[in-house]
Amino acid sequence: MLIVHRKLSVFATSVLHYSIPEYGFEGKDFPGISITGGHCELKCKHCFATILRRMKWAETPTKLVKLGEELAHKGIKGILISGGSNHKGEVEFEEFSSAIRKLKDLGLKIFMHTGIVDDKRARMLRDIGIDMVLYEIPTSNGVIREIFNLRNRTIGDYYKGLMSLIEHKVPVAPHLVVGLDRNIDNEINMINTVSNIGCNAFVMVIFTPLSGTPLEKASPPSIDRVLTVMSYARRKIHAPLSLGCMRPRSEPYRIVERKAVDLEFDGIAFPSLEALDYAKTKRELRFFNECCAAIAFY
Repeated sequence: MLIVHRKLSVFATSVLHYSIPEYGFEGKDFPGISITGGHCELKCKHCFATILRRMKWAETPTKLVKLGEELAHKGIKGILISGGSNHKGEVEFEEFSSAIRKLKDLGLKIFMHTGIVDDKRARMLRDIGIDMVLYEIPTSNGVIREIFNLRNRTIGDYYKGLMSLIEHKVPVAPHLVVGLDRNIDNEINMINTVSNIGCNAFVMVIFTPLSGTPLEKASPPSIDRVLTVMSYARRKIHAPLSLGCMRPRSEPYRIVERKAVDLEFDGIAFPSLEALDYAKTKRELRFFNECCAAIAFY
């Protein structure tokens, strides 16, 4: 019997330094841009606005258009628009809508972190023509309160937002951060719910303590837990599935990359050389300088 394996898409952008000369592949294109600069009202405990420091800043629509024009002139094909959240868990993109349309007119592919969306915000994203919404969904109300520092939101608000995006045909890639919740059952329930609602792609990342955050001395989840959740997600999620860029890079966690290959995940972001060498013996490799949520299009 002929066994047909999924192709494996390899993703790397300029957000992280990445170079694998053995495969002639490096991280470039698709820079991250914060429309709030370094400001974030929530200061979620696992990020604490530290990730915003890695991005280019464009805190006004005029600055965003100027930066977009500069990037397009250099041959950049796409960008990730992000920013800190307000007290409602939203990245306030509304006043940037006209600027983003101008960037779309330049031919840029635009992915966005939006935070929670409602029906009105989903319609605006549709009208702007956003190519992909990266939508982190917490796994319990406890995580929303204790990690996201949100007191006026529930997990239901995130699921309603996902349903609004689907209803208005806005491409969306929910993100699951394995290990941010104390209870693996909540992660399993999140996968079940997203499977029922639907999505265009699904991205799994692994909680990784970041220096300068309140959780910098916390531990990432056990490898057994990660592999269990990965296996379950592959069974339940019918959309293209990627192993995202946030994950521990120490040697014990390299098995996670190999497991993604064996489980026929559709994409991996920033894989190690070891993972690529392993993958090429089992899968046909394709390389893209895009965010791994772009697996929805390949």
